Amino acid sequence: MPPAEPPTARGRPTDVAVECADGYRLHARVFPPADPAAARGITVVVAPATGAKASYYWRYAAFLSDAGFRAVVADYRGIGRSGPAGGGPALRSLPVRWHEWGTLDLDAVLGWARDTAPGDRITVVGHSFGGFATCLAPRATTVSRLLLVGAQHAHWADYRRGRRLVMVWRWHLVMPALTAVLGRFPGRRLGWTEDLPAGVAFDWARGRADFGRTVGGADPGALRRAAALDLDVLAVAAGDDPFATPRATARTLGYLTSARVDHWLIEPEDHGLDVIGHLGLFHDRLRPVFWPRSADWLGAEPGPGGGARR
Repeated sequence: MPPAEPPTARGRPTDVAVECADGYRLHARVFPPADPAAARGITVVVAPATGAKASYYWRYAAFLSDAGFRAVVADYRGIGRSGPAGGGPALRSLPVRWHEWGTLDLDAVLGWARDTAPGDRITVVGHSFGGFATCLAPRATTVSRLLLVGAQHAHWADYRRGRRLVMVWRWHLVMPALTAVLGRFPGRRLGWTEDLPAGVAFDWARGRADFGRTVGGADPGALRRAAALDLDVLAVAAGDDPFATPRATARTLGYLTSARVDHWLIEPEDHGLDVIGHLGLFHDRLRPVFWPRSADWLGAEPGPGGGARR
């Protein structure tokens, strides 16, 4: 994982606790509009990728703050500042499924965002599984615009050719094997991700084409809720992203049958770059390429003109 990037002082961020429906408390950081006089009246919830700390997105959130948005970034349960006391080993006693980061955690953050700024329009920037998980949250109905960045749920057959065998070995063989032995996935020690709870690691490792089979009977209505979402979606991916290939992106969008969708593919060579990858769009070096246009899209008025109805 890339190192966490510290927040800037200009956004005057504050830390808050967000309580989920089951009582679990998440730690979040809120970046209010840097200039209250220029506030847009829009809250942006940033939904992190699996195994990425919320702190990785703080610099991007500060950029949104400078642009007049209120931005909120929370760690999922088991990750970063929302992890259990005792660190990685304590994850063995944390029962959590992958989809619950959406149905419980992101749902709570969306509720907190609405309750603390009832006049704001709610938008979401969802990175990787965070984009997909947002669609599973019951309160996703309050979201007007959803910016998906490399969003997918890691079906192994969608991985980029040339990288697929290595990725299958890493995420679908090594990860579940270590998790079965240790009761958690020690991603930090391997330098692959943050440590993951066993339930999350096993759900990822299953890599099923239909995410409904991953959820199973735990929440049979989750994908029906996603299909009913009437909102604007911009699906962004780097051209060299080994996870969010065109096939993986299409799979994600296939669940959003009521959404208005547009696409934005960012090729590294078009911007004089050798690599962007799965995490790069939130790195400061991609600021000129991705950040301003993403803010423009988030700030646009929602509605049928916001995307192309499929």
